[in-house]
Amino acid sequence: MTAKLPPPAADKAPLFIVGSMRSGTTWLRDMLRRVPNLICPEETHFMRWAEPFRTPSGMTQHRNNALLRKHREMDGVDEEVFDLILGRSQSKGELQRRYISAFAAAKGVEAPFRWFDKTPQNIYGLPLIMAEFPRARILHLVRNPLNVVASLQLGRQVSIPDLQGAINCWTEAVEIWDAVAGVASGRTREIRYEDILADAPGCIAAILEFAQVDHAPGLWTPKDAQPEKNQWRKVLSHEAALRVARRCDRLATPRGYDLMAQVKQCETAG
Repeated sequence: MTAKLPPPAADKAPLFIVGSMRSGTTWLRDMLRRVPNLICPEETHFMRWAEPFRTPSGMTQHRNNALLRKHREMDGVDEEVFDLILGRSQSKGELQRRYISAFAAAKGVEAPFRWFDKTPQNIYGLPLIMAEFPRARILHLVRNPLNVVASLQLGRQVSIPDLQGAINCWTEAVEIWDAVAGVASGRTREIRYEDILADAPGCIAAILEFAQVDHAPGLWTPKDAQPEKNQWRKVLSHEAALRVARRCDRLATPRGYDLMAQVKQCETAG
């Protein structure tokens, strides 16, 4: 059967969740998916790369990235349909909207629906998201960098063996956010992963209010929160933890993370 080009999805006020990898965005996505007719595909990475769309280098990742092909398989979007979307879309924004329509159709979700995108690395395309989606709400999920770096070093989901590279995943995301988010402060919000764990019902309700998404009460309870394991205490050496604390302190302290105190406390306890 010949593939049909999906129409662009409506975007009353789509929500984009961005930040550093290993900051709890997948857990938050799964919580938000409980809202009826609020849909989110697997990570798309459509807004991540800086290469202009429809240029040779700008198309390579979309076509050849094995992880993204797996994500499309999980979403139920046929490769023939995706190739048609990719070849007919004129911009990254149109690519995003048409893909959302294809995803909704694959899951049997009929309009009207609301949608959001959870791709942490889309933080690198934050200005373009703001331009392509002028009504979008953008949420920056931030987590203690000691735990982010430890997770990246541990490598169970994403592996970054180089310590400085793992640190940069956190610092670059936060620096981009600080430089750009204030331009449209009414459309942007930052929340700490740890705060959601402490009050999942309250924080998720606040996120949905920010995103202008109606929802029924009782979809989340305090039992939904998973404890923060602080795995950095076992994964990072004292020297590595000190490097993270020194490199991230300037950005972490205003967000309520006293990294040096945590490292010293861990040293004393050890």
